[in-house]
Amino acid sequence: MRQQPIDEEIRQFLLSLAKALGMRVEDVLDLYFYVSPATVRLVEVVEQGGEIVGVRLAVKSRKRTDVWYYTSVGLYGAKCTCRGNAVGGKICRHIIIGLITWHMSSLLKKGRGVDLSRLAWLKS
Repeated sequence: MRQQPIDEEIRQFLLSLAKALGMRVEDVLDLYFYVSPATVRLVEVVEQGGEIVGVRLAVKSRKRTDVWYYTSVGLYGAKCTCRGNAVGGKICRHIIIGLITWHMSSLLKKGRGVDLSRLAWLKS
C-alpha cells in the first residue's frame, strides 16, 4: 500500500482542521506559516505506546513584545495561558498552532499525523 506524499498529508490535515474548527482555510494557513523557530518553541513531545500523544510549546505573541504563551495540546484536551483560553475557555490561535505542530512532529517522527476524529474536545 502506497502512502500519501507528505505535502498531500499536510494539505488534507489543514483542510480537515479548518472544517473541524469552522474556520476559513486561509486563517488556518496564516497560522501554519506563522510557525518558525523564532515564533514557536517546542518544549516537550509526549510519547506513549509508540505514538506522539501531545506536545507542549511556547508561542510568541504577535502583538506584545517579549510575551510568550504556553500551550499544551493532546488527546484529552488543550490548555493555553493566554487570556482568551484562560478566561473564555476558547480554542485560541495558540492551541491551533499547537495542533499543527503536534501533527507535523508526529508526521515527521512517526510517519503518521494526528487523527482529528480522536480529539473529542475539538468537537465540544
